[in-house]
Amino acid sequence: MEAHPTAFFMQRDQKQYVVKGLERFVTPNKVQLIDWVLSQRTRHITVVMEDFYQSHNTNAVMRTCDCFGIQDVYITQRLHDYSLNPNVVRGASKWLNLNMFEREEESTEKCFNVLKSKKYKLVGTTPNKDYASIKELDIQEPIALIFGTERRGMSDYAKEHADELVHIPMYGFTESFNVSVSAALLLNELVSRLRESGIKWQLTDEEKEDLKLEWYQGIVKRSDLHIKNFISEHSDKG
Repeated sequence: MEAHPTAFFMQRDQKQYVVKGLERFVTPNKVQLIDWVLSQRTRHITVVMEDFYQSHNTNAVMRTCDCFGIQDVYITQRLHDYSLNPNVVRGASKWLNLNMFEREEESTEKCFNVLKSKKYKLVGTTPNKDYASIKELDIQEPIALIFGTERRGMSDYAKEHADELVHIPMYGFTESFNVSVSAALLLNELVSRLRESGIKWQLTDEEKEDLKLEWYQGIVKRSDLHIKNFISEHSDKG
């Protein structure tokens, strides 16, 4: 999901005017739903998919993120290209902020550097029971959950540079869950704990407004022309 380029240069009051203008072309039920979804969104937890090679898993994790209110997803591509499967993702991608890193050897490194600059704690997932259970993970700091490839798990670089590693408790013969199942279980645990905590996990009003502008652009036909008209109207009123 990408914002209209003009949006990056708007002043706050100008952006509010444009949002209200576009809202006139959105049904009341849709406006109400968007407001509710935005009230449930969080950036306190984010998800990193490191070099997934099965697109149905990538898309399934994205659907899970949307269902649990995770707004940002990071995708690295060291050996494999990401491809969108509309039959699996079912529209979830248009409601998420996808942060894609180009296919190159340093893809994971560049992703981690961005996350660290945003003060995320990098938490890797592993089937190894020697590491702490997900139930023991401290959620006070913003968390980036890292999922490795379906076959090999996290790369050596990711393991070395993660701040912590955690596992999901299991009680059977099978060594690990499918990666999309792991994501659902981990997010269910962490999001449930987050919502019961006193942590301020919600988006700011400005973040909600920015997302509303992006989402309205995807809903309203010829939104680019409407935006130009609204900006011109606002300038005239100013």
